[in-house]
Amino acid sequence: MEKAPELKKIGERLLKGIPASSGIALGKVCVHSDVFTHIREKSIEKEQISAEICRLKAVASMVRGGLETDRSRVLRETTGYDADIFSVHISILEDSHFLDGITSRIAAEGINAQTALMRELEKYTTLFSRVQDSYLRERIVDIRDIVRRLLEGLVGPADFDCPFDEPVIIATVEVAPSDTLRFNRERVLAFVTERGGSESHAAILARSMGIPAVVGVRGLLSRIKRGDFLVVDGDTGIVLINPPEEVVQDYRSIEAKSQERRQRMEELIPHPAVTLDGIAVKLMANAGNMVDLELALHYRAEGIGLFRTELPFIGRISFPTEEEQFDLYREVCEKMGGREVVIRTLDFGGDKLLPGHRQEKNPFLGYRSTRIFLDETDLFEVQLRAILRASAFGRVKVLFPLISTMDEVKKVKAHWEKVKHELRGGNTRFDDSVPIGIMIEVPSVAIMADRILREVDFVSIGTNDLVQYTLAVDRDNELVSRYYQSLHPAVIWLIQRVVDAAKQAGKAVSICGEISGNPFYTPLLVGLGLREFSINPLSILEIKGAVRGLSAKGARTIAETALTLSTAEEVEKVLRSKKTLDYWMSGHVENPS
Repeated sequence: MEKAPELKKIGERLLKGIPASSGIALGKVCVHSDVFTHIREKSIEKEQISAEICRLKAVASMVRGGLETDRSRVLRETTGYDADIFSVHISILEDSHFLDGITSRIAAEGINAQTALMRELEKYTTLFSRVQDSYLRERIVDIRDIVRRLLEGLVGPADFDCPFDEPVIIATVEVAPSDTLRFNRERVLAFVTERGGSESHAAILARSMGIPAVVGVRGLLSRIKRGDFLVVDGDTGIVLINPPEEVVQDYRSIEAKSQERRQRMEELIPHPAVTLDGIAVKLMANAGNMVDLELALHYRAEGIGLFRTELPFIGRISFPTEEEQFDLYREVCEKMGGREVVIRTLDFGGDKLLPGHRQEKNPFLGYRSTRIFLDETDLFEVQLRAILRASAFGRVKVLFPLISTMDEVKKVKAHWEKVKHELRGGNTRFDDSVPIGIMIEVPSVAIMADRILREVDFVSIGTNDLVQYTLAVDRDNELVSRYYQSLHPAVIWLIQRVVDAAKQAGKAVSICGEISGNPFYTPLLVGLGLREFSINPLSILEIKGAVRGLSAKGARTIAETALTLSTAEEVEKVLRSKKTLDYWMSGHVENPS
């Protein structure tokens, strides 16, 4: 990333948000207004309630038809991800509990449909705000988009304030899935939003379009007007309003250099991830939707190392059926065209939504993931059947999250074998040799990795939770986030122990989590013996470039040094030293500390 220009004199013309899609954009801004700002609460008389409920249901039927039309159009014109989003919206609208909650409010509170929609949305917003996982927390936008469509059906759509013929920067409260169809992609330079995080729809859409985005800019729409000239820096999260010409020219220079770098990175796509001394590293992609699969294929990931199955469950009162889950997993397998797909069973509860589940005081140490499934065995076996049936359409592996004891491993395997037996008895087609593995997220299983590996076919190290549980720190709690240290020697030791146990057992081990997608950590991870990474598709080229620029022998020396150190600061110092950078590209074995 190029160094940003001097910005001290910009003052109030500088806004700060969350960098969501990398790159620099410069241009005029168009403001996309929001129907929510025009809604005012209104009571109705008792005799009006029946008619108001009928009005809402008529609009809901119209919206559902519009979603079906939009889904068909998107399937023809854009990525499968956008069509997948509309399918999720249709399923939410068809869920009787969703509309029942709104109609019940109209009747019980004596309010019109618009007011009931806004109050029901507030309920969902509160529910989703409890979620710590950023990707899942941002799925509230799907509920908001359905409510937006219903409101527009009731009161009419909001205006889009954009008279320009040239490509523009879109500024809005948030980008909704329906906006996919409103925006001409060839005329959008960047997105800037007041709401959202790095996994919001605006961020996902921007990354799929290859344009910059900054989200979560507080007070954005009160600070800009149509026609303002903006600089959007998707690398730092900075937005500049009508900056001085010298600053504009500095950013144009940065933009040109960034474009050159992106083009150089794109040239890596056809090349393998092999170190200078000939050691191959398998780069897999994390995915949770269809756009991730598109990006994985574009950047030539060797498969999907972690497919998160939570998204279809979000915003629903009832669990998706076996057929709904089977259709999704089959689509993923077919999309990947014979490449390996590792499907993780539901990782819900804790920081994620579980229908009907009471809030816990300490959800990360509570009732979540496999712990729930081992009680809710019917739901567990529904997902296992859907995955096994989908295995007939691709190369599937199954991954179980949050395992902490050997007893859990054996119980999971018992359900797995039971479902396989039932499918055989019903003459259902599936791959009888699907490998099963567990996430290494808890220190107990990392310490017992040699014994755990006797029971499973592979393991995947989930560094985010492993760091959290090893150091007893919630990284999203700003009071203690400084104690969340990915380079803590205890974490490095646990990773090395798992890698050694897998090597001894002749079993595969991969790594996922934030550090696996950051090239700064690549020499250490390769040095620890990791040869399979599962990362965000957009990180593939960065990690490939890092792998191709280092020597595995030199990286091993760096790892050996790190394993002798006592603090995260000492490890980081070694990784940042010039001598370490030199050892990336050497086969030397002397100590670089």
